[in-house]
Amino acid sequence: MAFLVDITISSRHADLSDALVASTRLKIAKLDRFGQQIQRAEVHFSEEQNPRIVDREICEVWMDGNGQRLGCRVAAPDGFVAVDRAVVKLEHQLHKLKTRTSVRPTTR
Repeated sequence: MAFLVDITISSRHADLSDALVASTRLKIAKLDRFGQQIQRAEVHFSEEQNPRIVDREICEVWMDGNGQRLGCRVAAPDGFVAVDRAVVKLEHQLHKLKTRTSVRPTTR
């Protein structure tokens, strides 16, 4: 069951291919497996203009839901790699959130 309702993908100074948009939607939607009720995700791509910077593609992801707001910003040489790195960071944050807010029974 998918809790994620709305995924918004935008860009600035970067061209987004249909494959990148489809891959981003699929990977962000898979984050619902952590059981958090995420209602909205905003993904923003941009590109650094400085030619000295190796990791030029920047991906920012913000997720809202259930009173929580998670986000990350990553840079990579390619948009697909940037999405993968962002998903890894968000998985770590969601795992931390899930283990922190889970109710553990007390033993007596």
